[in-house]
Parts: sequence; C-alpha cells; structure tokens
Amino acid sequence: GAGLRLNSQIDAAYLKISDEEAQAWEDHVEREFMLWAGSKVCDAARRCTFGELQALARLSQLQSGDVFALLPAIPRLGDRFETKVRLVEADVVCNPDVIEIGQNILGGVEVGEYGEPLAYHFLNYHPGDVLQQYLRPAPLRKWTRIPAFGERTGRPMVLHLMESDRPGQRRGVPVLAPVMEALKQLSRYKEAELMAAVVSGFFTAAITSEMPDAKIGSIEVQSKDQVPAQPSDVQLAPACCLACSPARSSMRSANIA
Repeated sequence: GAGLRLNSQIDAAYLKISDEEAQAWEDHVEREFMLWAGSKVCDAARRCTFGELQALARLSQLQSGDVFALLPAIPRLGDRFETKVRLVEADVVCNPDVIEIGQNILGGVEVGEYGEPLAYHFLNYHPGDVLQQYLRPAPLRKWTRIPAFGERTGRPMVLHLMESDRPGQRRGVPVLAPVMEALKQLSRYKEAELMAAVVSGFFTAAITSEMPDAKIGSIEVQSKDQVPAQPSDVQLAPACCLACSPARSSMRSANIA
C-alpha cells in the first residue's frame, strides 16, 4: 500500500490540555510529518519518498535477509528538517579484517554482554563491486564503526530491519534461502531441456564426395544440369527455417545425406 502513515493521538488528559488544543496539536504534527515524508527531502540520497523507502527496505529485507537504515542529520539549503534516512545494503555490513581483543563481532554486528547491539561495522564500498576492488585493494579497505545508539542522547543511530527465527540471531535470512538450491537445480534443468530442444531442431548433415581429397567447390562441373555447391551455401539451421526459406528448401533437397 502507501506505507506507514502518521496518525497522531496524544493523551490530552495526561498533558492537561483541552480536546480542542489536543486536536490542533495533532493536526499540526501530522502536517509537519507529511511535509517531510511526502517529498524526497527525507531521503539522504534524494531519490525516494518515505513510502518508497519503506517499500525498498521491505524488498531488500526479503532478498538479503535484512537491511540497515541510518538516521543522519544533514543540513541542506531549502530543507525544513535535517533528519534523513539512508538505506544501506546488507552486504556492506561485515566483519573487519582486524578485530580487537574483547570485541564480540559477528556478521558486522557488535554486541555486548547481554547480546544487545553496540555498534555496526560498515565497509566503505560494496564487496561485490569489482571496480572498487580494483581501485581499493585490501590495504585501502576501511570499516566505519557506527554506534547503535547515541552516547549522549540514546537516540537510535542504526535501524536493523530483520526477522529473527531464534534467540541471539544477529543477521537475517533471505526468504528464498530454504528453496534456493532447488530453484538453482530447476534452472539448470530448464536450460538443459531448452538446449536439447534447440539441438533436436537442427538437421544433421554430412557432405559426401567421390574425391575426398578435393576441396568443396573445386570439382569441375561435368554437366549443365549439375549445380556446384558453394561453400557459403552450406549452412545448418533449425528445421522450421529450412522449411520456410525457398533457398534453404532447395539446399535441403540437394545431394546432402
């Protein structure tokens, strides 16, 4: 659908305000939220609205198992709000080459004594980017450690979107992981069947001659009724092409066994 939408409902009795004041406050907050979420200013890359970011995050979670969202404060000219959303692909979060003693890092997720996330380690480029691997060899690879929560405010710095199947799970599992091997085998079977059908549609031909040492087309014509076969005319094609083309139909009826 359209994604998550704000429906502000505050507790007027607890805040000791009237219903009219509460309604006015709710309308104002929803209006401000729509100014941020209804345009592309909420995206750090300036590409998607908040609803499109939700759809992209959900699709990435299904494909990769999880996805990460950073919440940086980026001041830009003309933007009313500094809070942005930056989606990061799951492959970018991985273990650094060097792990300090005492750090409990697995899958790029650093946890504490009780299994709570402390920080996430982001590589400075996608591991599958061949061009970046050529430009940035192993000595130039760098990881950025981003705390899970702000040190002074406790505000979430990284949102880890995943579905856990067991306690202590740190990374998500793609939705197609259980059937991935079967799908790969099915794809190979389909390609093999398709290739077998293509091969069976071709004619198998063998050119015979009473002078096997002579080259094709080099034998002199003994009669006007005989038409020499030119090397460029000797072709193989699917049966349907031979049946439809007059030139190839005549070649098919020639002395080719």
